[in-house]
Amino acid sequence: DNMYGGIESANTIIQNMPLYYNQSSATYNTRLGEGYFMRGYFYLQLVVQFGGVPLKLAPSTSVETYFTRASEADCFAQVISDLKAAYDILPTTPSETGRITKWAAAHYLAKAHLTRASELYSSWNSSLVSADLDAVIKYGGEVVAAHPLCNDFVELWDYQKANSANEKATEVVLAAQFSDDQATWGRYGNQMHLYLSLIHISEPTRL
Repeated sequence: DNMYGGIESANTIIQNMPLYYNQSSATYNTRLGEGYFMRGYFYLQLVVQFGGVPLKLAPSTSVETYFTRASEADCFAQVISDLKAAYDILPTTPSETGRITKWAAAHYLAKAHLTRASELYSSWNSSLVSADLDAVIKYGGEVVAAHPLCNDFVELWDYQKANSANEKATEVVLAAQFSDDQATWGRYGNQMHLYLSLIHISEPTRL
């Protein structure tokens, strides 16, 4: 349910950005890229967990009660298409800490290609495996070049407090944002990391 809620938001961004957002704006590609990244990320989680799932690629305009599962192959193709679209237009450096970058999209492109090349999908993926593994090397190599591995692995996990240095270690491609500002806390304490609903993880580039 939460994944499809995120997909609905992404569909709204992807459909409406070209219609209502100033395409000459410096943030146009970033926001559109974030929409593509979100949709690709959510569908990757869904297809890995459930196999082929319904592909919903436009926002709802009325109540919908019937959906047809797409094939695993079609789901992976959509994931890779969305993440590639994000990769092509996202910035290499975020305007704000925690925003999606080209390298976050590249990381998940590598992950999507590697997953599709798995023996789990050997009943249909044989014609794709070679190209998929080449893509893993390409995108994975770019990510490691942009986010060099830490000299000491402990740097990744040396958490001292919210907004501490380890959230910006060179190897971190995308980090969930926390906050130690009590003015932002609600009934359940620090909720800042939940407000941005695309990824709640900090994932190193060790592929």
